Amino acid sequence: MNKVKYVVMALLAIAFFFPPAYASANTPTLYVNNKAVPANEGVPYVKNQSTYIPIAAIAKRMGDQVSFDKEDLTLVVKQKNGKVIEFQAGRNYAMIDGKAEYLVWKTEKGVKYPTSHIAQLKNNVFYVPAAFVRDVMKYPLVVKNVNGKRVVYVGQLPKETPKPTKPTKPTKPTTDPDEKAKQEFLSSWTPPKIKSKMTNDPKKNMKILDEELGLYRRSGDDSCGASFNPFSKSDFVWSFYVSECTGIDGVDLEIVIKSWRGNRWNPEFYKTPYILEQVFKFYELPQVYDILYRGIEKGENVDDKVGKWLTFGKRKVLIRDGKQGIIQVKNLYQR
Repeated sequence: MNKVKYVVMALLAIAFFFPPAYASANTPTLYVNNKAVPANEGVPYVKNQSTYIPIAAIAKRMGDQVSFDKEDLTLVVKQKNGKVIEFQAGRNYAMIDGKAEYLVWKTEKGVKYPTSHIAQLKNNVFYVPAAFVRDVMKYPLVVKNVNGKRVVYVGQLPKETPKPTKPTKPTKPTTDPDEKAKQEFLSSWTPPKIKSKMTNDPKKNMKILDEELGLYRRSGDDSCGASFNPFSKSDFVWSFYVSECTGIDGVDLEIVIKSWRGNRWNPEFYKTPYILEQVFKFYELPQVYDILYRGIEKGENVDDKVGKWLTFGKRKVLIRDGKQGIIQVKNLYQR
């Protein structure tokens, strides 16, 4: 028992010294049954592409009983239906009526497996992944982007939810939760459009991408590279990176795509293909974006375009990976 406690305390120490990133301008807001939850009871945050929410504040407002054991760092929720759920800080699973259930599952290529997301105690507030709260505890839960702010709703939606200023038409109704989250998010977000033309100065180009598309320059005006974080201007969580100082002989531009798609818990990542489209437009390479879109978004076979240098005017382009997206460009400034 002592060994388990030491392991848990070590994990908590790591979480304390390496806390998750909070988006300063887009700090999430939490509502439970039409009422805002005070920040001192917990503020949702994103870590490892998963939204964490303060379970005690939510469970109590949903009418369930909550108890916390400071010795074992264990929080127990007794739901109205009789179900007893026990969380322990540092564990990636919960005990439900004596049986273990992982907090977050992931499916890739038809195979479902548990992730390493753990329950966390931060500033004396107990947090668990939103996925578990919705899918296992069965609390109605959605994450929306409202006028540029990330908002988590549990229970009933607020009656006076601010309406987006420029909604786009959603696609056909769907029962897929990720696709539904995508439609809801995109209906409240207007993609920015690039207005300026590419220059032969890498630093000026990064400044343009920063000011017009929201990319982040780590070194400010001295940057010849920039990353896109769909939550805020920082490089803690980025979906793609652009660099005109690659350090690779003959390569003037490299674009590395890490996360193309979003999901129901982190719909902000659905911004990625829209911002990338503008980036490739800026570099006057819309044909390359089209190949990536067909390969990654549509799942089409683009093997004939991958792994070899393609010619676009005076430029040479290498798409090293047609599923993730690693693009290198030679003769960038000869157009």
